[in-house]
Amino acid sequence: KNPAAIIDTNHSNSNKQYEQQVRIVKEVMHSRKLNSDIHRLVKGVMVESYIEPGCQKIGEGIYGKSITDPCLGWDKSERLIYELAEIW
Repeated sequence: KNPAAIIDTNHSNSNKQYEQQVRIVKEVMHSRKLNSDIHRLVKGVMVESYIEPGCQKIGEGIYGKSITDPCLGWDKSERLIYELAEIW
């Protein structure tokens, strides 16, 4: 009745290159702007983000760095949010 999608910008969409999430978010938002069907369907994006960029192995003990999937660091995540707010 009300189809919707949240786009996961990491994992397969970024080929596990976590820094590509920024490009993917911008491409999704651009597509929403150009196509009314995509605009209605896509309700948001999911970004893997944490305090420090990348990831660590269990036991490395780096505060604020993911022990699972690599993530954007806070600085790039914050910048992306502000850029999106200005553009869209």
